[in-house]
Amino acid sequence: MKSAHNRYAVFIPCYNASATIHETIQSVYEAIQLLGASVPVFIYDDCSTDGSYELVEKHIKELAGFHLIRNEQNSGERKTTNKAFGNFYNKYDWAFIIHADDIVKKDWLRVLIEHIEKENDPQCFTVWSSYDSFYDKTKEIEEGDNTGAVLYETNQLNEIRAILRKMYCSWHISGAAVNVELYHKLDGFEDTLAQFGDTDFFVRGMLSGYKHMYISRALTLYRILQGSVSSVSANTNRDINEIQFLINKHSNILTKQDVSALYKIVRKLSLRRMIKGIFNRNFPLALHSFKQFNKTILK
Repeated sequence: MKSAHNRYAVFIPCYNASATIHETIQSVYEAIQLLGASVPVFIYDDCSTDGSYELVEKHIKELAGFHLIRNEQNSGERKTTNKAFGNFYNKYDWAFIIHADDIVKKDWLRVLIEHIEKENDPQCFTVWSSYDSFYDKTKEIEEGDNTGAVLYETNQLNEIRAILRKMYCSWHISGAAVNVELYHKLDGFEDTLAQFGDTDFFVRGMLSGYKHMYISRALTLYRILQGSVSSVSANTNRDINEIQFLINKHSNILTKQDVSALYKIVRKLSLRRMIKGIFNRNFPLALHSFKQFNKTILK
């Protein structure tokens, strides 16, 4: 298998993914085989407690180019990602990221690399694609965007503000290719943003004038788990705290109307969680949601 000239690497952050990591690794291996070029794979285990590290260690023994690194202490996905990219800096041009509970399709690497090399633009900070959603509980699959279009652009300020008004952006790091040099210039991820870190990173990339490429082909399978970041946020109000953090962080580009729209989202979430907390006798959640709701009344 020919070398990829150290331009590319694959990064898999892993924490307590013993039920899914085998499928993830196998799918990446098959994508590399289809590519026909050697691409190193780095799996960072964040001090898993469910045997993930041992499973991966056993599985990759026969897989050339797969490397397993274990954090000295549990750091969280954002810090782990920043650590990995720090190690990639000045070694690789692009890192392809897939989470340990997601699956890549066989042509994932081939398609992304094809477009990266076609444009060969040092100002492109990420290349990403659509994905199919796999609901782990029901085993149902919701197909993503497969129109085949390719969008290559630098977003305008009004489009960036529109993303912040919603907080949820289409781009998410699992399945994306990221320019290592520009990741470094953007200072990576905000460590504290488990829910909206993707939105914040994407917005900062666009505000810096960098380009991004979207490929409307579902190249990965995004597994929706019961214990996902989104479901955890729904039970802890972490997303509400992060919205308020980002309002302050990006206040220089948000209009009064933008801020008002965001606080409207916070009020709706707080009210819904307060009712849910009371109904489920989760009084800490209900009380915290009540406090969050009160904070936004005068906003």
